[in-house]
Amino acid sequence: MLSTITPHPLTPLTAAEISRTTATIKAAQSASALPAALASSLADGTAIFNTITLKEPPRVELLSYEAAVSASLSAAPPKRLALATMLASDGTVVEVVVDLVEEKGVQPTLTPDDCFEAERIAISDPSVQRECAAAGFTNLSLVVCDPWSVGYMPEFEGKRLVQLFMYVRAYEDDNHYAHPLDFVPLVDLLSKTVVKANRRPARPHQPFQNTRAPQEIPQLRRPPPSRRHLPCRPPLLKPLDILQPSGPSFASAGPDGHEISWHRFKLRISFNYREGLVLHNVRWVEDGGERSILFRAALNEMVVPYGDPRPPYHRKTAFDVGDYGLGYCANSLELGCDCLGVIKYFDAVLNNNKGEPFTIKNAVCMHEEDAGISWKHTEYRNGKAEVRRNRRLVLSFIATVVNYEYAFYWYFYVDGTISFEIKATGELSTNLVEESELPEFGTLVASSVNAQYHQHMFNMRLDVAVDGPKNSVSELTAVPMADDDPRNVYGNGFLVEETLLKTTTDAQRFADPLRSRVWKIFNPDIINPTTRRPTAFKLVPQATPTLLALPRSSIARRAVFATRHLWVTPHADDEKWAAGCYINQNKGGEGLPEFVKDGRGVCGEALTLWHTFGVTHIPRAEDFPVMPVESAGFTLKPYGFFEANPALDLPVFDKKQDKSVCCA
Repeated sequence: MLSTITPHPLTPLTAAEISRTTATIKAAQSASALPAALASSLADGTAIFNTITLKEPPRVELLSYEAAVSASLSAAPPKRLALATMLASDGTVVEVVVDLVEEKGVQPTLTPDDCFEAERIAISDPSVQRECAAAGFTNLSLVVCDPWSVGYMPEFEGKRLVQLFMYVRAYEDDNHYAHPLDFVPLVDLLSKTVVKANRRPARPHQPFQNTRAPQEIPQLRRPPPSRRHLPCRPPLLKPLDILQPSGPSFASAGPDGHEISWHRFKLRISFNYREGLVLHNVRWVEDGGERSILFRAALNEMVVPYGDPRPPYHRKTAFDVGDYGLGYCANSLELGCDCLGVIKYFDAVLNNNKGEPFTIKNAVCMHEEDAGISWKHTEYRNGKAEVRRNRRLVLSFIATVVNYEYAFYWYFYVDGTISFEIKATGELSTNLVEESELPEFGTLVASSVNAQYHQHMFNMRLDVAVDGPKNSVSELTAVPMADDDPRNVYGNGFLVEETLLKTTTDAQRFADPLRSRVWKIFNPDIINPTTRRPTAFKLVPQATPTLLALPRSSIARRAVFATRHLWVTPHADDEKWAAGCYINQNKGGEGLPEFVKDGRGVCGEALTLWHTFGVTHIPRAEDFPVMPVESAGFTLKPYGFFEANPALDLPVFDKKQDKSVCCA
């Protein structure tokens, strides 16, 4: 059994704890509690430690512990457990939680080691080599295989599959997405063989253009549309320096440094292989007390379905959180490139397939930014003006999932607003088309190179705690008054229609930008003396469509979460994942469809909100060879949480202390 090493139960596993977990499991290989398949694989060294992560304690236990600590009372922390997902050589998946073992007929996350192994298997396969040679490429060091999950393929039950979209390079640092090949091998990681290859008829690959890799693009210069080399241009922008001579306004505390305070916000962060950055216990400090807002928040799942219905592209879909793990895909961030200003970094400790710990340096960045004007008013009669600058705390990490980069940002503002933004960039996943073909399901971005239409659908899990653990949710919609309403004589009247969401059946909702629809999360037991209504935050969605795939499609059955913008469920410690725990090769039906089917009540309960948002990406020529960011997100805004503007006490701009220049 693992002992508590750090005093806080949410501290991510250390390298020593990961090593100890591995050693404990290896030492138990002869125990009768372990399934025979896993014990045998441990004995011969073929067992894969797919993931090792912290098993978070139940919410009730954690809240009890936090309350005792806040009251300076002595309290034992909840039991600290490691959760290891193991893969035996025959494909059996086993979850090991200390001495608890559970066997499931599922496929776990595709780790970085799995992706590299899939590429190695494909490149070594004679049939793949023949396909490359037939297309005119015998230098296999220039052949690139992008690993993608396959979705649900019942004809390959029991196999651990990866499909590989094939490309070539003209030279080592060439942009291979400019040179797609027209066949897709299917690899089984268990047998280490290519079990199938699909192709679309196309003309032989066209001669190479002199393409440029994104890393070769000079800073502050736009790559020419033809991607041919041109003489260097002088930079058009002058340097922009971010200076904080007095240091930052944020602080990190605790033995692990993960307890954060900034302005009036306090929160704790953690990091895991699947969700990446996680927020815990977000609260607002005022008058010596603390008011809770969120118990936990993290990106729970995402799906990237492509709209090309022609095989093999009909299965071109990725659940990047469950299939690959955003934490596994996290970058090491660099000052001056990924983050600016005075920076606090946080490392992440994860595991490889041998159960050995490794560290992603600078996985999470914390800094603060000027955010324009917070508020202003000029009295036009005498010209007197009052203005205050806005500022925000930024917590971020960036994940590279094969071709795409996703930059994830949490923003905390001085008026109590909390926002989340995802910036999608990187490179388009392309496919080969005939030279004369005008693609029906995509955009030509180079000669014979098609970028297919697709969506990026994200689901954020918000365990809310607005002024305490017991919350309710209502839907606010702006509606015009009826023409025959006697109060609406002049026809200009409109109202806000409020609908209480009472059950998990009621609480499956769609955004409606035409009516300014928002969702209010409130504590029914605490009344704001100004509004005489319960204290609340509102969830403000962006105007984006839900999943465009038809309900009968495999992707719709697997990504039910993406068919609604909002789901509300009572909090349950074992209801963790919007699309189910094991996404890879799952046929669907798990997760939210199971959580909502019984119509449980969601009034005055500890609640979980599941918010879906995203981008429907119709590629442009300007998105190639490297894509300017596309943005998606949402906002949590105080809605009667305060009695008045909480940013009234912001300091007046002091020119002597602040070296910023104001234009007259």
